[in-house]
Amino acid sequence: MLKPILKEPSVNESERVLSAIVSNTFFSLWCYPSLFRSTGKGKEFADLTIYFNNTLVIFSDKGHVNFQEHNDIQLAWSRWYRAAVKESAKQLHGAESLVRNHPDKLFLNSKLEDPFPFDLTKPGLKIHLVAVTGGIGQHAQRYYDSLGAGSRGTLVYSYQADEDYLLKKPFLVGDVDPRKTFVHVLDESGLKLLFEELCTPEDFIHFLDTKERVIRSGALLSSAGEEETLASYLQEESEHGFGDLRVTAGYEGHCFRIPEGEWKYYRQTVAYALRHAHKKNAKLWNQIIARFADAITGACVGEAKDVPLLGHSDALQILASENLYSSSFLASSLFEKFNQVPKGMRSARTAPSTAKPDRLYIFLFFPWDDSFASYQEYREARRDCMQLYASVAMYKYQKAREILIFGADTKRSQVASETIIAVDASVPLTSEGRKMAQHAMKTLHILDHVSERVIQTSNSGADVGRNDPCPCGSKKKYKKCCMGTGMH
Repeated sequence: MLKPILKEPSVNESERVLSAIVSNTFFSLWCYPSLFRSTGKGKEFADLTIYFNNTLVIFSDKGHVNFQEHNDIQLAWSRWYRAAVKESAKQLHGAESLVRNHPDKLFLNSKLEDPFPFDLTKPGLKIHLVAVTGGIGQHAQRYYDSLGAGSRGTLVYSYQADEDYLLKKPFLVGDVDPRKTFVHVLDESGLKLLFEELCTPEDFIHFLDTKERVIRSGALLSSAGEEETLASYLQEESEHGFGDLRVTAGYEGHCFRIPEGEWKYYRQTVAYALRHAHKKNAKLWNQIIARFADAITGACVGEAKDVPLLGHSDALQILASENLYSSSFLASSLFEKFNQVPKGMRSARTAPSTAKPDRLYIFLFFPWDDSFASYQEYREARRDCMQLYASVAMYKYQKAREILIFGADTKRSQVASETIIAVDASVPLTSEGRKMAQHAMKTLHILDHVSERVIQTSNSGADVGRNDPCPCGSKKKYKKCCMGTGMH
């Protein structure tokens, strides 16, 4: 029986702000403000922990560490660096060591009664470490203004510099300890910007993976700020709509630096305008995931209460593992279909994931009518219908290896709910299963005539004319849609 997940609240205001920012992207199911360890007499494990798709992101938040402005700037900086950055890195590496050596020692509360609900012993667990430094931006701004106006006042990064050099250079940070797991050092503005722009779990984790890889390979020497690194990443395309960090074409094998001004330039591009429009759509997809996540953590799932937490989490993780562009396309397809379905009619649409080529979605809108004795009976009938759609989809779309059925009420229904079913389509149907699917398709008209939407994932906008159809899929002209969005 599914039980509510009872979490400990954040300890202080700084940690509450951090949790609020992060949970908008990783939702209530995968975001944990305070965990505790059974080793060391039940001490706090970390200030914030994320678990998603066998990846753990551990945050250390020291709050506003005092910056001693009355002292010489170099002395004030070196003391702040040791207290805010070095101490955070020490805490983070200790937390990582605990997970690697004692993965069963994490608990949801200080009483050590409820164990952490996810399996940290699975092979290939990836761990990212993030140190959040609060209150340093205003001091950095004053320092940079004294050298010359125009800087954003964020921390600057020199990844190949040693600690002695960093301690002598105010507001310069780097690779805290190259012998251990990389620590992402983020000031408040950098943290907020990353979670605003990388607003899906897949996008955020992919950015961390990419950044660590290029830094530890020695390719990225420095960056004028986290916002500049993000701009550079978003302007390079890799597979399936993700960004990248790499040297300019023709200079492969060389090192590179990211200068100041990249973010300001990127904000004026067509690519930014297009991404801004997709981000609005992706947040609609996020709202659906958030409702499911809250229902699971609160054990208010309607049907399938007998399914364990990991079963619910694995199904929802499919929806949450789409990147921004794929989430945008899926949300557009879902809501467009929802608005088209006539009242009282069952209708469905298939939609491929643009980020996961082997994944297929089926959006099923199932009407309520007065023949149902109760809403519970209606939900059971809808779920049975979803199972039929799953079987037909496995028969009809044999290239798919993963199928997710999304079931919901039709428009203008007096009540509303959603259900998801995840299907492992890599296991082929039996002979009897194929016959049943054929029968359902022919007699019940299941997926015998559906609209399937395939949308390009390019985010460059370089070849889009003013009067061409907008790449976001709105069917409007580009000049009347994304071209004028988000440029101010």
